[in-house]
Amino acid sequence: MQNTQNTFEVVSGLIASKLEIDQKTITPQSKLVDLGLDSLDIFDIIFQAEDQYGIKVPNPSEEIATVEDVVCMLDDLLKTEASA
Repeated sequence: MQNTQNTFEVVSGLIASKLEIDQKTITPQSKLVDLGLDSLDIFDIIFQAEDQYGIKVPNPSEEIATVEDVVCMLDDLLKTEASA
């Protein structure tokens, strides 16, 4: 099972790769739109994370605005998968 720090590293790495920016500039509080991601980019990042973790992300019901929102959503799904 992953911990939040590892999930943050994965998500920030995916974002940094997509945007071709330094991963160190991304914090959990970074707003996705401020980083330069549009809604399609955000879904692409989520799809890449699905592949990385072997999980399926349902249509997000909550607002995903920050890197931390993505990390928390993935961590919750990973915990659910682990307990299933």
